[in-house]
Amino acid sequence: MVKVERIPKKASAAAKAKASKASTPKAAKPEGSCKIEVLPEATSRKAASGKAKVKSAAEEPYPDWAAPSREAAVEATAALSLAHGDVEHKKATEQRKSILDSLVRTILSQNTTDKTSLVAFERLKAGLPTWSEVLAAPAGVAEELVRCGGLAEVKMERVRAILADPRVAGRGTAGEPCLEWLHGERDDAAVKRTLSSFKGVGPKTVSCVMMFTMGRAEFPVDTHVLHIAKMCKWLPEAATREKAYEHLNRRVPDEVKFALHVLLVEHGKCCTRCAKNGKLQKKECALAGPCPLLDLSCR
Repeated sequence: MVKVERIPKKASAAAKAKASKASTPKAAKPEGSCKIEVLPEATSRKAASGKAKVKSAAEEPYPDWAAPSREAAVEATAALSLAHGDVEHKKATEQRKSILDSLVRTILSQNTTDKTSLVAFERLKAGLPTWSEVLAAPAGVAEELVRCGGLAEVKMERVRAILADPRVAGRGTAGEPCLEWLHGERDDAAVKRTLSSFKGVGPKTVSCVMMFTMGRAEFPVDTHVLHIAKMCKWLPEAATREKAYEHLNRRVPDEVKFALHVLLVEHGKCCTRCAKNGKLQKKECALAGPCPLLDLSCR
């Protein structure tokens, strides 16, 4: 039985005065309880311990870097189009591909050239025509098919993990792995969250799939784009590819993102001045005249 003491209804004047002067007492802590500190929802453990909060990758990394201006991006697109031809017709070709095909193709392009990765992808599709066959293939079969692109074991392990993911497996016709349902997601941020949740899929791969196959206003940053953008002072020299993407994706106007990306990649393969280390990947398409970016005021 718990004994409860009641305070007398009538208290003396002295007792009342004493009670009025005393501060409100703190609630007694139950015996055996532990102290629980509730942190604000957005506060991380590191922030609570006094350490600086890690900057979000989605933030503008260079808020005071005004280049490229809208005019500079449009002018560069026009100048490169004169040198390399119009590229808008490529949109229709790229957008006929499935999202899953595009995702796997881009994964295979990591750490190798476009030409080599295309060969690897075509060999994979010729040897194992459906994604279900890729999943069911004996160990090592798919790896041998893409061996020419390098890192075959790592890349195929990631591809199989994507194909077996519940968001992909059985989502297509006849139970095939499929990602076409992402076309119905109009929120670009939600699409990015889904694609980037797969292991081995970073900002460049995500933005390539979204721009080429899904027709979204994205500006992927590969080696060529990063190198030329730094030459044009559109980025700080120390900019990483991830920070370059966050900056340029904000600065480049939506209407020229596709064309400018494709043209910068082509230009980086054909212009000795703008090729990384001066080495051309497409010597057969080497520019005969001066670099078209020379006459542009990089701003």
